[in-house]
Amino acid sequence: MKSVTVCRGCGRTIDNDFIYCPWCGYSRVACDDNASLNAVFNQLEQLQSDSCSHQISKMEKQLDELEHELDTLVLSAEMHK
Repeated sequence: MKSVTVCRGCGRTIDNDFIYCPWCGYSRVACDDNASLNAVFNQLEQLQSDSCSHQISKMEKQLDELEHELDTLVLSAEMHK
């Protein structure tokens, strides 16, 4: 069972893991925790950037493979003329 809490901003029930209320945006973190929040957000941004780079690399590899297959097909078609 998920742990839930009540938002102090709007009174709705939210997941206890939430940092901000999805309904009203109220912060559940004290102001002195802003440095740790910034560190978490920086880490998330880095993870997102790494994920995008990985996806781009994967797509480049797939494109190279497709170009190689296309070159093979074109050569084969020219040889059968």
